[in-house]
Amino acid sequence: VGVLREWLEGEGARLLSERGAAFEIHGAWRDLCPQLQPGVDAALRAAAGASASRRIVLLMGYDGRDEIRDAARRLGGPGESPEDFGRATWTGGLPPVDLLVRTGGEPHLSAGFMLWGIAEAQLAFPEVLWPDADEALLAGLIEAFARTERRFGA
Repeated sequence: VGVLREWLEGEGARLLSERGAAFEIHGAWRDLCPQLQPGVDAALRAAAGASASRRIVLLMGYDGRDEIRDAARRLGGPGESPEDFGRATWTGGLPPVDLLVRTGGEPHLSAGFMLWGIAEAQLAFPEVLWPDADEALLAGLIEAFARTERRFGA
């Protein structure tokens, strides 16, 4: 945190000012790293009046599910708790996704596929196309997942 604070107060603030870049910070950073506040303040001052065409966005203590719930809450929808919101999604009756496999080797998710449900999932993008995915491939992916130590951001 000290290094980031120093960068935001020094080199980061200088770059923001010189380049006319905006600065944003989102997430639970105030709870996790309150000592970062002076650096954030310096960056915000350096970016005051900057164009949004260039920006540095810092996500710290960020959870996309919090972002989605907050947006729903601001729009008057469900969002009282993660559990309430999760139940309100179309796929709310499904268990959490542990492993998502997208065949075809393309490391992207079409149409924001299950953003809420895959928040903590491991993603696999094997090169094989779906019709050619066989039991050995799927078993290998599941075995690799089982050997993975889940740290949930820690």
